[in-house]
Formats: sequence, C-alpha cells, structure tokens
Amino acid sequence: MLTVWMLTAALAVQASPSVRNTWEKAYSAGNAESFVAKFEEPQRALFRYRAAIAGLMQIKPGMSVGEVGAGSGYVARFLVSKVGDTGRVFANELEPKMVAYMKERAAKEGLKNFTVVQGQPTSTGFDNESLDALTTVYAFSFFDQPAEMLKSMHASLKPNGLMLIVDVPREGLDKSSPGLDAEEVVALATAAGFTRVGENGVVPGHYSLIFRKK
Repeated sequence: MLTVWMLTAALAVQASPSVRNTWEKAYSAGNAESFVAKFEEPQRALFRYRAAIAGLMQIKPGMSVGEVGAGSGYVARFLVSKVGDTGRVFANELEPKMVAYMKERAAKEGLKNFTVVQGQPTSTGFDNESLDALTTVYAFSFFDQPAEMLKSMHASLKPNGLMLIVDVPREGLDKSSPGLDAEEVVALATAAGFTRVGENGVVPGHYSLIFRKK
C-alpha cells in the first residue's frame, strides 16, 4: 500500500499544471545584490545552518560536489573549503543575473575550484556521473518539472552518490506559498532511482532528506 501511495503522490506532483517557479517574476523586481542581502541575511536559518547542511552531505577533501538552484551561492561557496584544493564545487542556477553574480564573486574571492553553470528547468547542466554528492536547498519545491530534474540529478551523480534535499513542508502554508511535503519528495526521488538513507531536522523549519543513487 505504501508503494502505491508513493507512486500516486509522485504522479500527482508531475501532473500539476501550476507554475511553481515564482523566482523568475521575483528576480525581475530587483538586482542581484538585493537578493544576496535577502539570501545571506545572518539570521536566516538556511544561511546560518549552512555548515550543518554541508555536514549532511558527508563531504571529504578531493570530492566533486554540486548544488542545484544555488541562488547567490552561499551554500556552494561554503562547500569549497570542505572539498579542499583537490576537490571541485559546481553551482547551478536558472536566473542569469545570479549566475553572473556568482561568477564575479568567485573571481574576486579567488575560488579556482568553483564553477558556475547556467541551469535549465529539466537539467542540472553537470556532466554525467561527475559528482560524489549534490544538494538542492529550498529550491526543489519551486521546480516546475521535478521528476525530470531528478532524473538529471541522478545522472549527474556517480554510482552510490549522495543527494540532499532541504525544503519546507506544505503543512500550515497557504495555497500560494512554496513548499512540498517530505513524503512527496521521497516518492518522486524513489521513482527516479534514489534510495532514502536518512532524514534530519537540523535546519529549523525545514526537513533534510538524504538519498543515495541506486
């Protein structure tokens, strides 16, 4: 029964005709710096707990890791110190102004092992089987085509690669608010070929789901 429910939930999300990615409209109303200030506000839970997020990714020096929907790159940049000089960090983002911002900031900060990739709605833009781990932080619930993106994320990971999804549940939110219940994410990820190996509530108000590529 659980398997049937999970597949039903996955199909329901895939079939949803509504536009979940509201960021394109939001980005049109401001410049990159205004969004950096919002994303990297010191008291914002996702920014404040980026070290905990990195810890859940089980990163070791020399690894190649990625972030999908990186925004200003505050998590991806933090990962640079974790992979060390011999590792690589790749950051994907749909919004061109944020892609440009991340590239400029990486150049200013001398992050030579940090690569920014222009994202697509259904593709990470990362090479197949190139990453040891990847994450998407408060971005998955905005994906208009989550099933297709998960297939691309699966393809981007090496065998047994780790995927971490940090997001917010729908419970208590109005219909216009973002968010996706953890059970729906698990159903979609399972259908894409992932196995859930853990869940953590270290980031206040968010769930953190850990998967491995089958």
